[in-house]
Amino acid sequence: MTNEIWAVVAFLATFILLVLMYRLYGKNGLFVWVAIGTVIANIQVTKTVEIFGITATLGNVLFASIYLATDLLNDIYGRATAKKAVWLGFASVIVMVVLMSISLAFTPAESDIAQDSMQTLFGLVPRIAIGSIIAYIIGQYIDVYIFNWIKKRFSSDRTFYIRAYGSTTISSLIDTALFSIIAFYGVMPGAVVFEIFVTTYLFKLMTTLLNVPFGYIAKSFAKDVD
Repeated sequence: MTNEIWAVVAFLATFILLVLMYRLYGKNGLFVWVAIGTVIANIQVTKTVEIFGITATLGNVLFASIYLATDLLNDIYGRATAKKAVWLGFASVIVMVVLMSISLAFTPAESDIAQDSMQTLFGLVPRIAIGSIIAYIIGQYIDVYIFNWIKKRFSSDRTFYIRAYGSTTISSLIDTALFSIIAFYGVMPGAVVFEIFVTTYLFKLMTTLLNVPFGYIAKSFAKDVD
């Protein structure tokens, strides 16, 4: 299949799984989603692909789903719960970086086949993780703040899309800019870094526009889950 078809598959799989996690496990399911999603997205983002004729990194869909998860926690359970999820994601990345860095420090056996591949993948992750952590914390806190600011003016269930679109559009712009500079500047040519920033933000924006219906589906379960 082409990359474009895989992009559709990735989008549907990501948000269907997010909704299922909430339906089956309630608030804890969203906490788990933020934690594992942040770890997986930081691994995915090391891969660059050509899609729709432009260069982009993977992880955009998963990062967008994390914003939706925190928006749902914010909307249903309140600002303090959303902040707790943000810090849970932060802690998850720290744990991954520390443990994988220790794993790479081991001298591999002569029969080992994994060290070079792990070094290629996780040797880059610390820099990406630093960029991700800084961008993640700042972006998520801005998202939570803007979401609550909008909610004071548009508080009904029907206007969830206004809160989700408004907060994520602004916060993901700042998140993407910070991440692109910290993670890739000096590693890739400036023109490529700028292209990654633009395409990453556009993909996140497009994903946000398409994922809010899944947010409404998840919200419809709120009375049936903890």
